[in-house]
Amino acid sequence: MDENKKKLRKLTAPLLMAELGAVFLGAAGVSIVLWMRREPLESALQKILFTVMGLAAAGFLFRREYIRDRLDYDNAEHPFRFWASLAVCTAAACVCGFLPAGGWPFPVIYLILSLFGSTNVGILSASVLLMVSVFAGGADVIVFFLYFISGIFVAALFYCYEGELKIGQPLFLSMLCLLLCETAGIVLTDNNRLNFESFVIPVSNIIISGILMAGCMKVFSSTVFYRYREKYLELNDTGNPMLVQLKDTAREAYFQSVHTAYFCERIARRLSLDADALKCAGYYHKMDKVIPDFLEKEKFPPAAEAVLREYMDKKTPIQAKETAVLLCSDAVVAAVTLFLSKNGDEHPDYDKIIDVVFGHLIDSGTFNNCDISLRELKTMQKKFKEEKLYYDFLR
Repeated sequence: MDENKKKLRKLTAPLLMAELGAVFLGAAGVSIVLWMRREPLESALQKILFTVMGLAAAGFLFRREYIRDRLDYDNAEHPFRFWASLAVCTAAACVCGFLPAGGWPFPVIYLILSLFGSTNVGILSASVLLMVSVFAGGADVIVFFLYFISGIFVAALFYCYEGELKIGQPLFLSMLCLLLCETAGIVLTDNNRLNFESFVIPVSNIIISGILMAGCMKVFSSTVFYRYREKYLELNDTGNPMLVQLKDTAREAYFQSVHTAYFCERIARRLSLDADALKCAGYYHKMDKVIPDFLEKEKFPPAAEAVLREYMDKKTPIQAKETAVLLCSDAVVAAVTLFLSKNGDEHPDYDKIIDVVFGHLIDSGTFNNCDISLRELKTMQKKFKEEKLYYDFLR
């Protein structure tokens, strides 16, 4: 809560200015379009007021999600990226008022605002802009629902969990949804029957929207989702100078780190966590034994650095589930290694060792303040038991 208050005090004024700017831009855009269309004054004021209130609500939701740290990806670190995207999308929404209703590229707008904000923020703000386009183009309410439903599909399908970024399947399903909605909202509404000419504009919109969405995802993957990929490749290479130094100075700690990193990556993928960050944390969680201030000397990606700092802070109970994965991986590797070193010829009961480790961690209250669920702990425990063949490498 204290961190949220600090964040609020630090950026309240700039975020409020950005929100007011977005509201002003939207109101000005709608005003200009309605003036060009010779809209009656009473009707124009009504639509401008709805636009102002809608954008203000979107801005309020964004600020609340930002303060509560509920924005997706690294958007909390770059809040004005959303406002820049919203400004561009607002201009596009005003231009849509002059285009045929079947040719509005709103799936792209829903995608952009969801990627650079959050799913909730993206849906609300894009829906407000869709209302702006309906006002500007004088379209029927069926057009609003056409793009609203297809936009929700886009925002939901392209939500990227902490794993691999998938584009092909979400893009195909999004375009299929848009085709069905265009058929119901444009083709059948205008013609009451199907014919080739009725599909020209909707199909063109699908092709253009698909290309734009693919381009947006490519930019997003390189600038946001895989932003630290090269850094992780460098850090997670066993030939990295720091890991080489650890190997030369503390050989046992080095091999325990290598095995811990293996389990961190495997469990992260099972729990849909950031596998690269956890693997990196596994490699370097013993590095303070050799280089006490290594986090200050080397620039680590934020996700990996957060796990390492929380793990090495022995005075504060762990809170992140990623830290719990690192702690469990390290504990299991240490327990199995210790057993093998004392009972080299005896065939170990790995299941029993793992149960003892998890029982001790749970009974000692290690996870009392952690956001990891009991189900996730059971999944982790099961995954350790599935890796019996790997434990031979610990001998």
